[in-house]
Amino acid sequence: MLLPLDGPSALRALRVYRRMGHCLPQARVDLPEPDPSPQRRWTERLIPLDLLALSCAPSADHPLHVLSPTAGARPQASFFRTHVLGTLPEGSFVDLQNGLVIPCPELLFLRMASHLSPEAHTLLAYELAGTYARDPEDPRLGTAVFGVPAVTSIERIRSYLARYGRRNGSVLCAHNLASARDNAWSPMEAIIALLALLPPNEQGYGLRQISLNVRHEASEDLVSLGARASRVPDIEIVGSRVGFNYDGNLHLNLEAILESARTGEDAERIIREIREKSRDDILRNRELMAMGRLILPITSADLFAPGGLDAVMLEAALAREEIDGISSADIRYLVETKWYSEARQQLLWSLLPWRPGISHARKVIEAMPWRKPGIRYALRW
Repeated sequence: MLLPLDGPSALRALRVYRRMGHCLPQARVDLPEPDPSPQRRWTERLIPLDLLALSCAPSADHPLHVLSPTAGARPQASFFRTHVLGTLPEGSFVDLQNGLVIPCPELLFLRMASHLSPEAHTLLAYELAGTYARDPEDPRLGTAVFGVPAVTSIERIRSYLARYGRRNGSVLCAHNLASARDNAWSPMEAIIALLALLPPNEQGYGLRQISLNVRHEASEDLVSLGARASRVPDIEIVGSRVGFNYDGNLHLNLEAILESARTGEDAERIIREIREKSRDDILRNRELMAMGRLILPITSADLFAPGGLDAVMLEAALAREEIDGISSADIRYLVETKWYSEARQQLLWSLLPWRPGISHARKVIEAMPWRKPGIRYALRW
């Protein structure tokens, strides 16, 4: 069997592949014709459900998105939604060596533009160029895996778009890509980076340049006294000494204390681990200060609370003003102007991993002034 996947189906396959710990093959191929061999025709039983994180076979109501190089080679099955792709840059596909062929990550980013809101589409670039993979079954609420190799870079996507040319959504893709960066380590970090980079007219804070997860070395005398050899802030504002670290709910797993109190198991160990982690956070901030970096922690509560991220961004702007002499006027205006702050909070809530995020995302999509009638953007991406 050889099945070239498209769009959402290809993204599911890629997420499954990455979560299994595989490195994406470097070799690139052209789009092959779908082929059910050694079977004579396509049936639901041929579809490898586990490789697509599917709990049941595809159907006419829930089809697989597939590709074909010609109309004559389209697979004839009601559970396929087939798109014919003509001329593409050479080597635009990857054979996963398990019967599935997917668009290369750069083409996949382009193919997903019609399925995702602009912000969710940009977050896909963060994921492809980052070291995490979302849950293929429930990308919004499911558990991500971390520490997996990136499958592309922002520059490689940009280069592919240049080869692809100005057609079929490439201009929109280039626009969305402008607010993405390499080397994100988690989905929440990517959301904060996205909001930091989006221009004010797209409900962002308009920071022009940021870097993600850059390692900073401590001085030898500090290391000799027990300091870490290096620290890695999540996000830094380029041209400034100010940045951010995201500390989520599991950063200090306080719920584990309650569970241990209920069960009577491992209480001392859990309390000791949380104390050690809390102390390491203090040491982290002190050591980064010694390196000339003021890194502000951002918690999960900051993101979900109305105006919480605005407060952190204003604190960062005030810190930049004091430390770097950079005016805080632009950020002050954005957080103090009701229209900007309310629209930005709505956007942030629409991206976060919680059930109300779906209804917030629907409101954001409905408010897009250029939205084309009839297009249904994925709310669970």
